[in-house]
Amino acid sequence: MTEGSLKRVFSYLILGSVVGFAAWPHAIWLAPFALLLLPVVNRRYWVAPFLVMLGYHLATTNGLIHGTDVFFPHAGLWLGIGFWMGSSCLFAMPYLAYPYLYLYFRGGGRGALAATMITSIFSTIIPPLGVIGWTSPWIGALPTGWGGILVVLMLIYGLGRWEENKMTAFLVAAMCLSAYLWTPFVLGVWGVPVRPASPALPAGWVSIDTDYGELSNISYVTTSLRLVPQVLKDLESGDRVVLLPEGIAGPWLPGTRAIWQPVLQYTAKHPSTTVLLGADVLSGRQKYVDALIQMHDGKEKILPDRIPVPFSMWHPWVPRNSFRMHVFGNPELATVDGVRVGYLICYEQLLVWPALGIWHSGVQVLLAPADVWWARWTSIPAIQLVSVDAWARFLGVPVLRAVNL
Repeated sequence: MTEGSLKRVFSYLILGSVVGFAAWPHAIWLAPFALLLLPVVNRRYWVAPFLVMLGYHLATTNGLIHGTDVFFPHAGLWLGIGFWMGSSCLFAMPYLAYPYLYLYFRGGGRGALAATMITSIFSTIIPPLGVIGWTSPWIGALPTGWGGILVVLMLIYGLGRWEENKMTAFLVAAMCLSAYLWTPFVLGVWGVPVRPASPALPAGWVSIDTDYGELSNISYVTTSLRLVPQVLKDLESGDRVVLLPEGIAGPWLPGTRAIWQPVLQYTAKHPSTTVLLGADVLSGRQKYVDALIQMHDGKEKILPDRIPVPFSMWHPWVPRNSFRMHVFGNPELATVDGVRVGYLICYEQLLVWPALGIWHSGVQVLLAPADVWWARWTSIPAIQLVSVDAWARFLGVPVLRAVNL
């Protein structure tokens, strides 16, 4: 490779990484700019769309390096670097087809729009890459609603027509860009109160955050013994719904169930109360489901997740103690206190695919339990937070979070 080619490669990598660093987690409305770059760079270098998106994902997922090192200390730093670089390459891989799709759809605006839509959907939305495809650029457009998504699509179309009619393309791009930048969401970020606040949570809905860090089998018991009196105190004070973090009770076995029996009995005597407890529910031989235990009216109901974290929780090559992956399972919906809720458990808050299952279901509250002790010194918890906020604004519903750090 010549020196000129190397410079060109690095320039596109840096271009994508600048957008990624700027967008996540502090200004996610900038994330769609990674998509807007594609029809522009595609005309200059056939591999440019791949390099731009590779740079974007390298910038947004760098928290994997430290997070993996904490979670798998025996593996050393290299495993984290491998996950970071490998996943970023996988996310960007569909964009190698971008130039060919552009030509197949006869180039111009139509070709740019089709190529961008197809490659981005396969990159971070639908499985199999949708199972690991976090920091999707489309999440940045969600807080502006369908209008913001439409503006991004029109911008892509306009930029794709640049060679056909520069004046038309410029006017379309300028108008769309102005509309996108001056949406109520962005103005709200800048302090201009033009958008109503997100709906308030129902009265009496609370969560309990913890800072217990990594838990072992013994500390799960200790944690439960500490939390049960706190939950009962909240319920006795008049709270109706209490949400706890993901997996905070550990394996849901007879001993754990016995510790939480006073809470279950309380809900039997007070049927207007509900407790949602994160636990690992046994499913088959030595397999688990990452779930919420819904305690209500003296009964338990399992609310399972669909997509646990690959490698650390879901590892089918070693089935023992692996969590169940159910990519095409039922939408994560439930009725709590007479309210229709959707729930995204920890890792799912980073993805698009699980949220697509609940966006059309008329949910009124979004539940977001998480356990992020392993990533506390990275950008991952903040990215989770803004991802959930983006979906909540898109759905027009409040969020109830519970996090263990």
